[in-house]
Amino acid sequence: MAVLNRTNIQELPFNSDGYSVGQPSVSKDGKKLYFVSDMPGTIGSTDIFMVDILGNNQFSQPKNLGEKINTTGREMFPYITDQALYFSSDGFLGLGGLDVFESRINDGAFDTPANLGAPLNSNRDDFGYIVNEATNKGFVCSNRKTGKGDDDIYSFERSCNQAISGYVFDAISNNRIAGAMVALKNNNGIKVSETVSQLDGKYDFNNNVNCNTPYTIEVTKENYNANTKAIVTAKSSGKTEALVGLDPALIVRENGVLKIKIGIIFFDLDKSDIRYDAAIELNKVVLLMHQYNTVIIKIESHTDSRANDQYNLELSDRRAKATRDYLISQGVAPERIESAIGYGETELINNCSNGVPCTESQHQVNRRSEFIITKM
Repeated sequence: MAVLNRTNIQELPFNSDGYSVGQPSVSKDGKKLYFVSDMPGTIGSTDIFMVDILGNNQFSQPKNLGEKINTTGREMFPYITDQALYFSSDGFLGLGGLDVFESRINDGAFDTPANLGAPLNSNRDDFGYIVNEATNKGFVCSNRKTGKGDDDIYSFERSCNQAISGYVFDAISNNRIAGAMVALKNNNGIKVSETVSQLDGKYDFNNNVNCNTPYTIEVTKENYNANTKAIVTAKSSGKTEALVGLDPALIVRENGVLKIKIGIIFFDLDKSDIRYDAAIELNKVVLLMHQYNTVIIKIESHTDSRANDQYNLELSDRRAKATRDYLISQGVAPERIESAIGYGETELINNCSNGVPCTESQHQVNRRSEFIITKM
C-alpha cells in the first residue's frame, strides 16, 4: 500500500512481502488510517487494522481492531466516517457471502457491528460500501445475480433513523436523578414513547425516531418541578443527546430569578415574632438549605400599601430579620444568608398602592416574604 502526494508515490512503512495490505480508508480528520491485512496478529483470514497518521510520513504501529470487529472469517473493505465504521464480513451472522456491517462510534469506541440487512445485503457478496452521512446516499458493490457482470456497483439512498438519549439531573446540585419518568412527544403533542431514568440518571429512546424532526422531552419526578425540553434530531442517522435538569419542587424561576417558594408566612398584627404556622413554612427553607449546602439566599419582606409608608418599611424590615434569625437558629450558617431587608410597600406587584380600592385578596398578594437564591 502507498500514499500519493504531489511529487511521488511513497510506500508505507508497514508494507511487507510477507503479507498483504490494502483497501485503505482515512478518517475525516486525517489522523487515522484503516486498512485490511493478513499480517501477523490477524484473528481470521483478513482483519481490519488501524494506524495513527503522525505527519512527516510517520505512522504508528498497526493496531488490530480486536474481536469486537474482527472474526475468524474475512473482514474487508473498511470505510470510516465521523459516525461509524462500515465494512464487509463473512464471519458474522449474515445473509450469505460477504455482508456489509456498521459499527457506530460511541464515546470514541466502536459499538458491536450490526448487519445492514436486505435489500443492501444479499445472499451473495456485498462489499465496498461508502456513504455520505449527511445526504444518506452512497454506493455498494455486489455480485448478486441481478447484476450485469461479476461485480457491479450499485447506488442507494438509505432511510434516516435517530435514537435519543441523555440523562436527568438536579439543576441545583447537578447530581443525576434516578427514577424520573421521561416521555417523548412528537410535534403534535402525542406521546411517542416513555421510559424511566436509570440509577445514573441516563435514559434512552432506542426505538428509531425520524431525523431532522422536532420532538419534546417531558420529565417528571416526585419532589421536583416537571420540565420539558424541545429538540430537533440530527439530519443523519445516529443519536441525538438531550440533557434535562429538574428544579426541586420548592424552587421556582421567575423572570430568570431563582426563588425558594413556600406558603405565606403570617405574622400577628403589628408584630414580627415567628408564629408556629410560619415556622412550619420556614422549616421547608431550612430543609432545602441543608440538602443543598452551597445555596446562598437573600431574604426580602414586603407589605401591602395600607398603613403609613415608613411604618410599613420598618415593620417589614423587622420581619425580614426575624425570619433570618429563625433560619440561623435552625442550623443555617449566617454567611449563607446574604441579606435580610424589608421593603415595605415599595415593591408592590399589582396596582394596589395608596388610595386605590382593592380587595383583601389583592392586598394579600403584596404581603409576602421572598427567598431569592443568589448563589448555588
